[in-house]
Amino acid sequence: MAVETTEKAKPALTEDFIGFGDISSSEDEEAVDVPATAGKRGRTDNDSDNEADTAPGTYQKCYNGQPVPPWLTGQRRLGTGKSPDINTMINEEVNKFVAYISPTPEEHQMRAWVIERMQRILGAWTLPGTRAVAKCFGSFETRLYLPTSDIDMTIMLYNEHNDEVSPAYAGRESIRQFLYRLARQLKQNGFCHNCDVIANARVPIIKTIERISGIAVDISINADSGMKSAQVQRSFSEKVYPNALRAIVLAIKQFLFQRSMNEVYTGGMGSYAITLLVVSLLQMHPRIRSGGLDASKNLGVLLIEFFELYGKRFNYDTVCVSVLENGRYLNKRNKSFFSPTQPYLLAIEDPCDTSNDVTKGTYGISRIKQTFSGAYDLFNNAIFAYHQTRKHGRPINDALNVGAPNSEPAKKRSRGKSGKAQLPSAPNVSDDPWAPVSFLSSILHIDAKTVSMRQRLVTTFHKGTMQEALGVEYQPQLVNALESNGTSQSDPVVNAVSSALEDHKNGNGVSAQEQINKMKFDFAGSGNTLTIPVETTGNEGDPVFISDDDDDDDVLDVYGEDDDDEDGQYYEGSSDDDDLHIVY
Repeated sequence: MAVETTEKAKPALTEDFIGFGDISSSEDEEAVDVPATAGKRGRTDNDSDNEADTAPGTYQKCYNGQPVPPWLTGQRRLGTGKSPDINTMINEEVNKFVAYISPTPEEHQMRAWVIERMQRILGAWTLPGTRAVAKCFGSFETRLYLPTSDIDMTIMLYNEHNDEVSPAYAGRESIRQFLYRLARQLKQNGFCHNCDVIANARVPIIKTIERISGIAVDISINADSGMKSAQVQRSFSEKVYPNALRAIVLAIKQFLFQRSMNEVYTGGMGSYAITLLVVSLLQMHPRIRSGGLDASKNLGVLLIEFFELYGKRFNYDTVCVSVLENGRYLNKRNKSFFSPTQPYLLAIEDPCDTSNDVTKGTYGISRIKQTFSGAYDLFNNAIFAYHQTRKHGRPINDALNVGAPNSEPAKKRSRGKSGKAQLPSAPNVSDDPWAPVSFLSSILHIDAKTVSMRQRLVTTFHKGTMQEALGVEYQPQLVNALESNGTSQSDPVVNAVSSALEDHKNGNGVSAQEQINKMKFDFAGSGNTLTIPVETTGNEGDPVFISDDDDDDDVLDVYGEDDDDEDGQYYEGSSDDDDLHIVY
């Protein structure tokens, strides 16, 4: 597979590069006559001159007959041209997946309100000489969480007049007793229906589900180490690798989540460990170190290399991963992380406490390693199947084409104009060159439970149940993408949109357009849905248009005009709830 390199250097692949072979679309294209199914469909009287005439949203199946995954819903085949670069296709798909799986602003706000609700309960609880503060750490704090992730929260019990931990709650037994008291308090205040107190764990916690949102919450006491690790993760994801780390981590977290390998207390791998493994991969990658590889343009390649490294090549018996000093590999024995009875365990040095092994509780690492190895094979098989289909009309190995039945008898090869043998077309392979192609769906899927949970959470948000319970209103934030410093422009932007809507309501379309003439906005956060609580159009069916000019800048273009533009995608304000819902 061809990879995107930076302008600084374009070195050839070397033995120390963790690659998986070059299967670029340009490889030997002239060697075989490509049949219709390999990227050129036959013309009919109904065909237009534009081969990309199938409108987004009409595809129900991928090119190989498999269902279109939710992150590609409404999408045709990624990439450009009849023979797009496969690396570009995978990179675009990873970005599409991240955009889909990233929680919306509504979902994020609901989680923030859960934390606020907890703090209000603690604030109303009389604890003599003690001040209780709810603090978040883990994936919520780092913005590396999935929609299904729980909220990791710790209750810091400080002295009443300073930020030192109260000595009354410094011992393990006092913490356990406080957890039982807290569980009763949460149920009495309607925070939840049930609380499970896991008092004998290495870190005693409460596991519960917040009643209104249905979000799972894990509560510990005085566990400030989690906040330090969260700061490390945010630093790497926002400053060191801002355009690559988050995408790869979210894909791996979803991969482990759907296989129930993401909980440390059951032997799985937690978010902190996943982040450090990805950071190590990026640090130790020779081409990234030399500046010859742009990680943001090779997300798919790096994801595959992650599975290859930790599924097939990494020496778990002797090597310890460290992200300190720009990345290094250490000897497990020298770090005292080696266990004679479990030499196969993964060892990761905690950058916040070098004496701590982050993955010492991941006792199911052998199964995780095997799963990583299988993911590498599945991913490569999916790539090879599409590559061969594009060249020959079907995969050479039918087992790779999961969409085509293998029970039919083999057909005799036909001869093209050049006299060279051609494989017959697979029955379920689409002859539409723009039919969606998904490589990620070979290892990732979104189950109905996840979709239902997200829908329920957004529905609860719009019902206002949580807002009513807390007595708050949702104030969305927009960021003016034209501002180079990225500072929040919440009030001016909301006012501009409100003014434009009001002008449109009064029939002043030109005035509205002059006010916000193609002003570009980007969302403050990682979500893809925003609700602006402003007055919408006065006449039903007469919307104000919010357009995406399809200029690949990932921002919305806001207009105050009321005429249609066939190049844009428009979203009208609902006349029922007086909110403008923008889905992007």
